[in-house]
Amino acid sequence: MKLFKRIRITSLLMAIVMLATLFVPAVSAKADISENKEYADAIDISKKISISEEEITKALKEVNVIKETDSEKIVSFKKEDGSIGYVVSWVDSKNPDRINFAFVDEEELVTSKSLSAAKVTDVEAVASTISAMKTSFWNGSYIETYGKLLTGGVHIYFSKNDASYVAGAGATAAAGIVNQLGKYIPYASAIAVVLALGIQTVYWKEKNSNGSLDVRIPYQQTALPLYKVKIGTHWYYI
Repeated sequence: MKLFKRIRITSLLMAIVMLATLFVPAVSAKADISENKEYADAIDISKKISISEEEITKALKEVNVIKETDSEKIVSFKKEDGSIGYVVSWVDSKNPDRINFAFVDEEELVTSKSLSAAKVTDVEAVASTISAMKTSFWNGSYIETYGKLLTGGVHIYFSKNDASYVAGAGATAAAGIVNQLGKYIPYASAIAVVLALGIQTVYWKEKNSNGSLDVRIPYQQTALPLYKVKIGTHWYYI
């Protein structure tokens, strides 16, 4: 059961990171972060969230890009109950260095009367509907860069709804993170997968007072599978 859950979490996580590959140049800068005191007390939770390459591969097969332009991307993924979920991301009109993203459930498209039940299997109709309605589904989540080339990284802000979506039963939504990170950091798929599991592990400890969650991923890289990320107020090895 635990393995099954991890696979589903992986598939959702794959969907988010698959969304960002369009918007920001790849960053390959490396530095020795052991010299930075900020990382000195990083907590090792890698043993709690270990995941195999096989699980990642299986999860990737459940994720599909259904629309892709220079400023927008929509990815579908299979949820634990067999229904389809979507992640849409788009460049912020006021800040070109920021990508907004939102999760949309198949059921939500129908109950909001955005799309008829008969049309949910029509991929083009779904993509067009989500594209036109994306801001109505948006809860304020976004991805942006911070700092400079050698000292900065990627900041992911999960709104209250999206943070609980990733941390709770709907954690398969985390797959969306994968495409979001592809142009920012190396090994994005693997990092995003374990990041989702990491969020699920420490969300209740690290969430903001309003239920949202901040995650920071430095450009500076150590050897995989250990990678330092800041979830909430603490640094973790994932």
